[in-house]
Amino acid sequence: MATRTAFFFRGGTYVRYDVNPSTGNDTVDTGSYPRDIGAGWDAMPVSFRNNIDAAVTWPDAFVYFFKGSTYVRWDATDDTVDASNYPRDIAEGWTAFPASFRTGIDAAINWGDGYAYFFKGPKYIKYNIGNDTVDASVYPRDTAEGWTAFPASFRTGIDAAINWGDGYAYFFKGPKYIKYNIGNDTVDASVYPRDTAEGWTQLAGVGFTDRLQEAIEWPRAEVTSFTAPASFTACATTTAPAVTAVRTFEMRAAMRQAHPSLCACGEYRQYVRGDFFVDGERINFILQDGVNVPPVVLRPRPESGAADDNFREDGRPASQNLLTHVDLHYGHRPRPTATVDLNDLYQPFPRRTGCTYTGRDTPSMKSPQGAFIRMDIDFRGRVIDTCNGGAVLQQNEWTVTCEVP
Repeated sequence: MATRTAFFFRGGTYVRYDVNPSTGNDTVDTGSYPRDIGAGWDAMPVSFRNNIDAAVTWPDAFVYFFKGSTYVRWDATDDTVDASNYPRDIAEGWTAFPASFRTGIDAAINWGDGYAYFFKGPKYIKYNIGNDTVDASVYPRDTAEGWTAFPASFRTGIDAAINWGDGYAYFFKGPKYIKYNIGNDTVDASVYPRDTAEGWTQLAGVGFTDRLQEAIEWPRAEVTSFTAPASFTACATTTAPAVTAVRTFEMRAAMRQAHPSLCACGEYRQYVRGDFFVDGERINFILQDGVNVPPVVLRPRPESGAADDNFREDGRPASQNLLTHVDLHYGHRPRPTATVDLNDLYQPFPRRTGCTYTGRDTPSMKSPQGAFIRMDIDFRGRVIDTCNGGAVLQQNEWTVTCEVP
C-alpha cells in the first residue's frame, strides 16, 4: 500500500507527516520541517500563507482550504489553484452552509461515507457531498449532542481533524487529541484525551504539538489491479502487396475509491525504447514534437551500465496518416471525447470520476514489397499517483519483437 500522508498547519508553518502502512512507522523529515506555507505551497494565495483555519479533501481530489470567510480550491492532481476564481467567499461557494458557518469554520473532516463534517465552536454540520446539501432542519447542532463519545473538553470545539482511512479519525484540541472509532462511534475514555506529544512523537520532535490550527489527510492513488501484456515474438504479417508487421495488445488498470484513496489521483503512463529496421537500416521514429519544441525520438536500448535507460513516453499518432509520429500519450486525463474507443488514449480515464483504464496499442511497420523489416521494442507501463508527485505504484515491462520475412 502507498504511504499515508497528512499535513499539519500552525500559523504560517506546516509539517508533512508520513505513515508506512506496512510497518506502521511514522516519520517527519526533521531537516525540512516545520516549513513556511509560502515555501512549500507555491500556488497558495498570499492571504492563506500566514495561517489556515480548516481543510477537507473531496472525492474528486480537490482539497478545500478555509481561512476566515474565504476559501480556496486546491487541485491535488497538479498542485494548482485557479487564481482567477480563488480566494472566494464561503457564502458564495458553499451556499448550503448556515449563516453562522459562512463567516468561518474551525475544522473539517471527510468521513469517507459520502458526508463531511464541519465544526465551529460548540456546533457542527453534516454535509452531503454528493448533492451539496445540509439538512437545515437539524443543523447546526451541538457537538455535545451529536458526538456523544467526545470527552467534555472536546464538545466545546476542536482545532483539527484527520481521517486516515483505516477506520479511525483523530481530533485535536490544544495539546490533546482523541482517537475516534468510526465504525462504532466510540472513544476509549481510559486512554483519551491524550497528549499529542505522547501519541504523535514525530510531531513532538519538531515542536508541533500544541494548538494545531488544521490537519489534512492527503489524497492518494491506490491500485487494485494492473494487467500488462507479456512479451511477444510473433506479429500479424504480410509480404504482398506490401511488407507489414502488426502486434496489438491492451493495458488495464483499476484504482480504488475509498477515502483518502481516490481514483482521480491515478494515471497510466507508457514508455518505449528500441528499434525499427528496414533492410538493416534503423528508422528514425518521432515520439513527440511541436512548435519550438525539439522532437523526442525513439531511442535504442542503451549499453550495459548506462545512466540513461533510454525509455521515453509513448503514445499514438495524432493522425492516422502519420505512421511514424506520436502526439498523444496513454492514460493522461482528462478525456477529450465521450466516445468509447480503446484507441482514444485519454478516454477510459475521465479526470475526476474514472476508476479504470483500458488502452490499446498497435505497434506496426509497413514497407514496399520485397523489403526486410524488423521491430524490436521494449515497453514499460506504469500506474502513477499524480497527487503525490507522480510516485510509481506499479510497473510492468514487455517486449515486441518480430521481423518479415
